[in-house]
Amino acid sequence: MSVSSIEVRCGGKRRAVVFSDGETLLAALRNAGFSLSAACGGKGKCGKCRVRINGVQRLACRVAPAEGDVVELPETAGGAILTATVPVAAPTPVGAQEGIAAAVDLGTTTVAVRLYDLKTAAELTTRSAWNAQAPYGGDVLSRIRYTMDSSNGLHELSAIIRRQTEELILAALAACGRGQDELRSVFLAGNTVMQHIFAGLSVRPIAAAPFKPETLFADPMGDTLLGAELNYAPCVAGYVGGDITAGLLASGLCSAEGNSLFLDIGTNGEMALVGGGKVSCCAVASGPAFEGAGISCGMPALKGAVSHVRYDRGFLYEVVGAGEAAGLCGSGLIDLVAVLLRLGCIDAGGRLLPPELAPEDLRRHIRPDGQGNGVFYLTEKVYLTAADVRSLQLAKAAVAGGIKVLLRRHGLRACRLDRVCLAGGFGNYIDPKSAMAIGILPEILPQRLFSLGNTSLAGASMAAIDPNKRCELRSCAEKCQYIELSGLREFTEAFTDHITFDTTED
Repeated sequence: MSVSSIEVRCGGKRRAVVFSDGETLLAALRNAGFSLSAACGGKGKCGKCRVRINGVQRLACRVAPAEGDVVELPETAGGAILTATVPVAAPTPVGAQEGIAAAVDLGTTTVAVRLYDLKTAAELTTRSAWNAQAPYGGDVLSRIRYTMDSSNGLHELSAIIRRQTEELILAALAACGRGQDELRSVFLAGNTVMQHIFAGLSVRPIAAAPFKPETLFADPMGDTLLGAELNYAPCVAGYVGGDITAGLLASGLCSAEGNSLFLDIGTNGEMALVGGGKVSCCAVASGPAFEGAGISCGMPALKGAVSHVRYDRGFLYEVVGAGEAAGLCGSGLIDLVAVLLRLGCIDAGGRLLPPELAPEDLRRHIRPDGQGNGVFYLTEKVYLTAADVRSLQLAKAAVAGGIKVLLRRHGLRACRLDRVCLAGGFGNYIDPKSAMAIGILPEILPQRLFSLGNTSLAGASMAAIDPNKRCELRSCAEKCQYIELSGLREFTEAFTDHITFDTTED
C-alpha cells in the first residue's frame, strides 16, 4: 500500500499529512488529529465537512486526496462552550484531604474540565474544548454505528476522548501551577453512550430495543485516568445518563417541593418530572436541528452563526463574533421560525409559503423552491428552506411529546408546573418566548422558567469534592422511574399532536 501526502492549512499554519490509498480525505484528517465536523458520520448527507481542496469546495468524506493536494480547513475557534454552572457549595470537612480533584462534563459536542483543591474545596480553573469525536458523527447514534461498523471503532473512539480529556486536565493543572502527581481523583458525568465509550464498554446493546446498556455505573468501575481514581455518574437507562442524574443533583429538584420539569435538550432530549413523591424520566431522539446540524445553512454556535432573530420594521439579527452572517445555529433557527410564524410566512401546519401567498411586504425575502414552497432569505448567504422547517418540527414534536407523556403520568397540566429548569446550551442560549411560540416548551409564566447552565459539570463538581454528594447522586438515580417511549402508543399520539405549530394546550 503506497503512502502519499497533502498539505493542510488551518489557522495560518501549514502541515504535511500522509494518507493511504483508498482513504477519504475525512479519514486522513481524522488520523492526523484534525477535528473536522461531520454530523452525519461521513455519509455525505450533512455537508458539514466541506473544505477547500486546491481552491475548490468539496466534501471531505466524499473525495479521495491526491499527492500534492492543498487543503484549507475552516477556523474552529470562536465558539462559546458553556461552562457556567449553578453555585457549587463547599462540602462539610470530613478529615484532611490533600491534592486535586477533577470534574468532567463529557458531552457529545463539548468536553469541560474543572479542577478543585481538595483541602479548601476552592475552584481552581476550568478548561473546555469541542469533542474530538466530532468527525465520527454529530450525535451518539452516529458514534454507536461507527463502533459497530469498524472493527477497531470502539477502541478508536475511546482512545480519542480519553486522550483529549487527559490533555485538558494536564493543561488545567499547568495553568494553576500544579503537578500531575497531585491529581487524586476524577469524577465524570456524561450521557450513557459517552460514558460507555469512555470506559471502553460496548454500546451495541444500546443501539436497539430493549436499549439495555452493559452497566448503569451504579458501582465503581475500578477505572483510572492519569493515574488517579476515575468515577462515573450513575445512569438511569440507555438514553438517560449520568449527565441527567448530575443535573438533578445540581438543581436540587429531587428534594424540592411542588412540581418541577427538568430539560436537557440537544441531539438527544432527556427530561425528568419531579413531583408527588416520584421522579419520572424519559428520552427522545430530537435530532441535530437544535444544534444547527441537518439544516441547509445550519452550523454550531461558532463565529458567523446567527444566534438571535427579531423583527421590528425589518429583520434584525445577532451574529456570534459580530461579523458577517454565515449560517444559523440552533437558537437562531428557533427565533427565525418563531418570527416567520408570527408574521404569516409559515402557516400553522408548518408550510413555508411561496412568495405569492406570503404577506406582500415580506415577499422580497422569499423565493420559490420549485416544489410549491418558499425559501426565506435572511441574507444572501443565510436562508431557510421548507425541509429545514420540517426538521425543526420533528425535533420540537419529539420534545413536546415527551413532556406531554411525563405530565400525563403525573396527572398534571403544564400550567400546574411550579418550575421548568433548562440545562445546558439549549436552555442558556434560546429565547424562551420563541421556544414557547413554536411549541418546544409549554406555555408557563416567565418567573417559573429557570436557566441553570451546565448542570452536568455542576453535579460532577459536587460529587468530585464531596463524598456525601456521591451518595445523594446515587439516590437521585435510584428515585428515577424510566419510561421507554419507543413503541409507546401514548408517545406516538403526543408526537403527532405536536407536529404542527398549533400550541393550544389540550
